[in-house]
Amino acid sequence: MRYNYTVRKRKSSRTAFRILGSVFFVVAALQFITLIKGFAKHPMLAGTFAVLLGTYGLYLIYGSLRKAAFDIVYHFTEDGLTVEHHYGETYYGYSEDADPRVEFVTMVIADEAGVFYLLNVKTSKEAFVIPFTMKGELCSKIYEFVDSRLPKKSED
Repeated sequence: MRYNYTVRKRKSSRTAFRILGSVFFVVAALQFITLIKGFAKHPMLAGTFAVLLGTYGLYLIYGSLRKAAFDIVYHFTEDGLTVEHHYGETYYGYSEDADPRVEFVTMVIADEAGVFYLLNVKTSKEAFVIPFTMKGELCSKIYEFVDSRLPKKSED
């Protein structure tokens, strides 16, 4: 048995974050130019503002390039979890000796109406929060499928 689930991300969101980050960075660079030329009335305040604005612009640009900003396909198989992302694919096994491996999985119902479900998958290298909007049955099937394959710790 195998479950595949795709989390789609919009290209327009990545583009908007890159444009906004670039605008913030350019405004910060122009502010530094006015500081260097001596036109600023409050150089410490203007310098602090420029540093914060430029840093936030770079943060937005960097955030639009991370793995989670692109479409991600999760393949839940008998042996492990394969995550296909923009920069390649990563395999996580279920067994104790697998490296990297899936450590645990939890399912969260985020609202009272039961419309928005989350599947939290914690691996030895990173954690995934997988949203399931209007797909509660699929989320619970995948949760049971993965949870049954994870090794249980003895309570001795």
